[in-house]
Amino acid sequence: MDNILNIMRALADPTRLRMALLVSAMELSVGEMALILDQSQPRVSRHIRILDEAGIIKRRKEGSWVFLRNGSFPQLDKLNALFQSSEIFQSHIVKSDMEKLEKVRADRAEMAEAYFANHASEWDQIRSLHIDEQVVEQEMQRILSAYSLGRLLDVGTGTGRMIELFAGQSDYAAAIDNSPEMLRVARAKIDRLASKVEMMLGDFNDLPIDNDSFDTLILHQVLHYAQNPQRAIKEASRVLSENGRLMIVDFSSHNVEDLRKYHAHARLGFSNDMMKQNFRNAGLHMVHHTDLSNTEKSDNALTVSIWLGQKINRDKNQGTDHPIHKLPNKLPNKLKVIK
Repeated sequence: MDNILNIMRALADPTRLRMALLVSAMELSVGEMALILDQSQPRVSRHIRILDEAGIIKRRKEGSWVFLRNGSFPQLDKLNALFQSSEIFQSHIVKSDMEKLEKVRADRAEMAEAYFANHASEWDQIRSLHIDEQVVEQEMQRILSAYSLGRLLDVGTGTGRMIELFAGQSDYAAAIDNSPEMLRVARAKIDRLASKVEMMLGDFNDLPIDNDSFDTLILHQVLHYAQNPQRAIKEASRVLSENGRLMIVDFSSHNVEDLRKYHAHARLGFSNDMMKQNFRNAGLHMVHHTDLSNTEKSDNALTVSIWLGQKINRDKNQGTDHPIHKLPNKLPNKLKVIK
């Protein structure tokens, strides 16, 4: 009863009702919310505190920014259904808010476009060394199509491409990156999915996530930045659920020193033996491996490898391994099973 009263009191204020409606449509920063409402940030922050305490809005810090998304109170679905009513959108003030919301979307897209333009030459240089990304993505989709993704986590999400590809196939999706700037780029890129995807600031060495939280975890072109890849893989294994899957997409071992010198790669790729050992040490069983290369690209052409590991769960009483989850009878084409 008290929770219902808190919700009613929180929504009794017109400004807070507008804020709840805006957040139900799109995750917003406090600054963006203040801009749409044409109110000062301190005043908006006071309203946010009340909505947060009622469970209507959830605050999340991302660097120096604070973002707002739907809260967790049980009746949230009923409130969102009410917000879809055509009568609400006939209100002059709501129409104005929605127009300003579209301006926020446009500003985000412009920011992302500028970021891509500024980094295009750098990315084009790296792309020229390996097989087309579309081929890699198709192979990833082919491998993961054999499984139910369940709860999906993309670590080192960057521009959000993996979320764009796989969020629709998951029950729930989250993206994490250690760069607030990259999270803002990703948020702009996957704008229409943002309400269904949780964006988090964090490092792959110390994920801000509980044990056994996700069924599928992706490290796409991330591990070569790790000073200690084994630690990152162990941390990924920690947050995987029973029989959860870790997919790593990265370069096979190579000698292109320019990637270390100019692009901050800490590791010049990974051998299969190294990855198998890293998986084993992290309690993972390697079940799939695929190499993708195109030697026509250049003399220094890189091979992109895809490794898929499955979490091994140990019986606490006996210390023995539970059987590995049986693979589907029909595996995707071109997969190499490593024993």
